[in-house]
Amino acid sequence: MADEDRYLAHLCGLADNPNLPEHLLDKLVAVTSGELDAGEDLFGVPRTEVPEMADAPAIESTGEVLARRTDLPEWVYHQLATDKRLWVRLYLARNPAVPEGLLWTLADDRAVRPELAWNPVVPVELLAEIATTADLPPVLLPRVAAANPAELRSLAASPSWQVRALVGLHDNLPRDVVDRLIADPDLPVVQALVAAKNPRCSPALLHSLARRAEAVCPQIAQHPNTDADTLMLCLRVPAARRHAARHPNLPPDVATGLLDDPDLLVAEAAAANPALPRKIMEAVLAECL
Repeated sequence: MADEDRYLAHLCGLADNPNLPEHLLDKLVAVTSGELDAGEDLFGVPRTEVPEMADAPAIESTGEVLARRTDLPEWVYHQLATDKRLWVRLYLARNPAVPEGLLWTLADDRAVRPELAWNPVVPVELLAEIATTADLPPVLLPRVAAANPAELRSLAASPSWQVRALVGLHDNLPRDVVDRLIADPDLPVVQALVAAKNPRCSPALLHSLARRAEAVCPQIAQHPNTDADTLMLCLRVPAARRHAARHPNLPPDVATGLLDDPDLLVAEAAAANPALPRKIMEAVLAECL
């Protein structure tokens, strides 16, 4: 190992050491601050683009290790927020120990702003602003999952459908909130309820949605309340076929027929369907032995 690599490894180890005395932490942050004038991001990531967290560099810098720590003095987080390397600021944006005021400051950073939505303590008001300005994935965010009933009602009353859709993904909504979102005029909001498998989505509602919008069929085909007629509609949508083939409400003869489907993912799902007759299961197994 080159001496420079060993030096970096030692610095990263110290940055992650919970017993590092504060006077040494001060020196370590000073060393990290010396890297702030490096110009471009260490890994060459354009500042206007936010990479996927799964693509995080294998070798972390000292600043990145510090940005993940949740037990540091506030002044360290403020210092790290000025780091020119994107990955340092991205890790910092997700850190629940970052003071609320600094989260609002980080929101001014266009490249980092969407990452704040994944912070479990991000203020609800800030999350709502982010939802309307960033393209967030349709998943239940930590702050929404932890929201109390009053916060959920406030978000569900937002004039922005993007915010209301975030609420729809919650798996334990108050009944009045569900009723409000079911009647929402914007399809993505109702689609979020379906994706969350909300039990208040009736078979009739799911059938109506399947007829209205094929884009919702993959989620409808996975909802436990979806009936046989609706599943037959979903089978017409390529993206929904494998989900419909696995659904226990699918008629047994239809599931049997799908065993010969040219799409092997559909055939596999049909074989996994609990509605598949036992004699068919025995016949399939006999063919494979």
